[in-house]
Amino acid sequence: MKNLVSLVILIVFGILKIIAQEPNYNVVFPETYYKAYLSEVKKNEPKNYEDLYLEKVRMPMFQDLFMQSEYASFVFEDLARPSLDIPYLETSLNGIALHKKEIEKIILDALNKCNALIKKDNVTIYIIPPSSELKSMIRTMSGVLGFTAGSKQVIISLDTNIKGWKAMLPYAIAHEYNHVYWTKENFANLTKWTLLDYLVFEGKGDCFAKLLYPKVKTPWTEALLEEKKTTLWERIQPQLENQDFSFQAEIMFGSERFPLWGGYTIGYDIVSQYLSKNESIAPGNWINFTSEKILKSSMY
Repeated sequence: MKNLVSLVILIVFGILKIIAQEPNYNVVFPETYYKAYLSEVKKNEPKNYEDLYLEKVRMPMFQDLFMQSEYASFVFEDLARPSLDIPYLETSLNGIALHKKEIEKIILDALNKCNALIKKDNVTIYIIPPSSELKSMIRTMSGVLGFTAGSKQVIISLDTNIKGWKAMLPYAIAHEYNHVYWTKENFANLTKWTLLDYLVFEGKGDCFAKLLYPKVKTPWTEALLEEKKTTLWERIQPQLENQDFSFQAEIMFGSERFPLWGGYTIGYDIVSQYLSKNESIAPGNWINFTSEKILKSSMY
């Protein structure tokens, strides 16, 4: 009988230990790939920086870190932007190195704050320098640009020389955390990806981040005045089932045909309107609601 009681106690203790286990959060600085690229640039002064970047950064980083990610093909395309402005790359790397401990603390604090609302046990954040092609965009985003690689990985392009990065970084982590969680819960059952899905996906990310960091200014969620929102919505509403990703990206990010950040603003509006009418629903629930359900209960 004593042995049986002891066994039960051990089993219960083991279960409680698992339940109470701390989430596995990691912050990784894959600067070695970029340093290898810089070393070759300085050594050989190559005529073709793109090929060298492909050899030293894009291919090895993708193969070592992201090949098994759910959004691997998108990561591969995202990493295609070469860092051709060498002084900018060096400055960015030096800034990250200078603030490494602070960056790690900000990220881990943000992840724990996110975990208090939605439990997600395994997330790795990779901090990389921005591509020189993104210099203009990243300035408008306070030095921080996030990209969800899959259900366990997030890539953050960070320029610590831009004012406001310390406030924007935890917001970006919360936004991408939302995507990571959604991917874990929904990716396996995904059969299509429409413009409406993209709008609501990003709207959920921003609404979740604003729950935790309401004071952070996000120009992409308020890029349009009401009249411009109405105009854009009238143009895109007939295209909500469109599955052409290049077209979707035009709506989200802007192009010659569509206003900058228009899709992000519309998506944020749709989800925030839904939440204003359904305040009692927990984030762990509404994150997984379909885009159709969210739209139907919004005022759009």
